[in-house]
Amino acid sequence: MNLLKRFPRWFLVPSLILISTALYVLSMPGPDCSACAWFFAVPFLVWGMQRPSWKTWLWATWIFCYASGLINLVWLRHLYPPLGWVALLLLPVVYTGFMWVWFVAARSVLPLCTGERSLFFRLANFLGLTGLWLVLEWMLSWFCTGFPWMPLGATQWDFPAVLSLCRFTGTPGVSAMLIFFNLGLARYIRRQFVEVRKMACVPSPLAFLRSICPEFYLALVPVFASIVFFVALCVYYDNYAEKKCSFVAVQTDFDPNAKWDSALVEENIYVLRTLSAAAAHLTPEKPRADFSEAERLAGKAEKPAASGLADFVLWPEAAMPIFHVRKNDASGFDRFLEGLSREIKMPIVLGGITSPENAVAGAYHNSVHLVDPRFGLVEDFVAKRHLVPFGEYVPLADVLPLRKVVPIAHDCIPGDKAEPLKLRSRKNRVLRLGVLVCYEDVFPELGRDCVNAGAEIIAVVTNDAWYGREAGAYQHMAHSVMQAVSLGVPVIRCGNAGWSGVISPIGQIQAMTNTAGSVYFRGAERFDVYGVKDYAPTYYALCGDWLVPVGAAFFALAAILRVRKRYR
Repeated sequence: MNLLKRFPRWFLVPSLILISTALYVLSMPGPDCSACAWFFAVPFLVWGMQRPSWKTWLWATWIFCYASGLINLVWLRHLYPPLGWVALLLLPVVYTGFMWVWFVAARSVLPLCTGERSLFFRLANFLGLTGLWLVLEWMLSWFCTGFPWMPLGATQWDFPAVLSLCRFTGTPGVSAMLIFFNLGLARYIRRQFVEVRKMACVPSPLAFLRSICPEFYLALVPVFASIVFFVALCVYYDNYAEKKCSFVAVQTDFDPNAKWDSALVEENIYVLRTLSAAAAHLTPEKPRADFSEAERLAGKAEKPAASGLADFVLWPEAAMPIFHVRKNDASGFDRFLEGLSREIKMPIVLGGITSPENAVAGAYHNSVHLVDPRFGLVEDFVAKRHLVPFGEYVPLADVLPLRKVVPIAHDCIPGDKAEPLKLRSRKNRVLRLGVLVCYEDVFPELGRDCVNAGAEIIAVVTNDAWYGREAGAYQHMAHSVMQAVSLGVPVIRCGNAGWSGVISPIGQIQAMTNTAGSVYFRGAERFDVYGVKDYAPTYYALCGDWLVPVGAAFFALAAILRVRKRYR
């Protein structure tokens, strides 16, 4: 019996494409329907079990994959127009091409996973397909310098109960849970509507057992295990959590292109000074101020008591890129920063640019610096390690004349250190901030490097204004959630525009929003940061993506079983 035979192909195939595309897109941050990720592939998987023609399967799944990538990355069009449009059309070919490879493999495997096969054979092939998904997602982290944007597991950023196992598996564990559930649910549908109906004509005293689908029940096991572990984790967190610090996020909302305009220097300096001065007046009772309120607070004559101040002020990535952040700079920017820090009586952690020693003219670091009110600009800084191709450097620029079309005159130089920034809190405690710049939080290994180097808090400074006022900033923020729950440390964020706030080690989220609930505005907000006492790195922080080679082993085992079955 063919489950889908009642539908003509001209109606069936477009319907499958539309349904799966809608489910996949809705599962992403922005629409915030993360539940859709649990069954986005089911329509195609059920169809794949019916042995559709290879030609139809290939073009239908390719359209689904490309359309899903195109819609999810539509914010790319804001980058360096019209080059952003070129990136929008070309990047999904590679970005979703890996997912298409998985669907091609699924078409080879799914018809074999019917009730006529043994449970061991079916389960081995489902685990093999799950492992292949993990391998393909991992390949995105390094292929063509890497762009692991929104792995399937990151769709569950707002469902902390599902994320608890990330302390052991990282994001790949959630991706595996989701894709295995899709496979189990598709198998359950076939079992109920095809195989049970075939057996209905054969009387049996144990007929009620025919509807049992072990694969589906096994797919529920990690879900329930994650929920149980989350409850235990919440109890542990309630008993052992402590306040690490408090900080004020300064969201400047500058036009990302206008930041480089020398004619706007005075205006931008005024915004930074005003928001930072207002930060000294923010309290736990009144933690937020938009720019108009900040101007009023900055002009208040009375100075706040030092005991009520936050521990530091956090500025976004490249807050003033027209100046280099370094001691005795000719621009005097270092003296401005030191004077402002003394005025507000708080350290400032800021994103900027600086020239490395003995570098060619024009070369620079995308860096993060610390300014202390007692010691001034600290010499040590953190430089961005993973650069954006065609955004911060031009690949093959010495071979191809790409600089004529890409507006980058000088390449950024990557950093090579993950050591945390160290500053003192109001309680005279040393805070160790691991720093991730721009989109570095999408690379889990960079966060692991920071934690293993001694960081107890991860600070993400970024500039999501490049993405426009759409879903791009929310998609980016989802990666910070995965960093927090995987590494077991709080993650604090400050963006020029987009998503600023704090994420707890168990996935609780506090976002910086205005009175209308939008994350796109100019203002400042104070946050308290809580973490675990006597923090020790999680299993994932120590062992990394160990689940990926395990998945590859399952895929190899399933392939061997299929070959042996074929020869028999």
